[in-house]
Amino acid sequence: MEPLSLILTAIVAGESKTESSTMLGAVEDDFASLHTALRSRLEGRPDAQGALEQYIAEPEQDKETLIAGLEESGAWSDPAVLGLAAQVMKRIDPEGSANGNYALGRA
Repeated sequence: MEPLSLILTAIVAGESKTESSTMLGAVEDDFASLHTALRSRLEGRPDAQGALEQYIAEPEQDKETLIAGLEESGAWSDPAVLGLAAQVMKRIDPEGSANGNYALGRA
């Protein structure tokens, strides 16, 4: 999986789980940590921060602005951000994670 795809997948999956009544606290905490890390990386880029919030609320909205912000800020290559995104996916989809579905570099 490409780094940007992992981040975008984790955003959508994490937010959808936070809206679920069966949401586990650990997933919510992991998603909150990812969200905080992304907001921090996008600091000083109000368009990208707004795009992040819009993408969380309605996936695919403002996706190109968000991607540009993630690229410009270096979030796509930040090991901490990528680790948090992988952790979100590991909690949400442990089987898929164990199968390497979210491994970087995997198509």
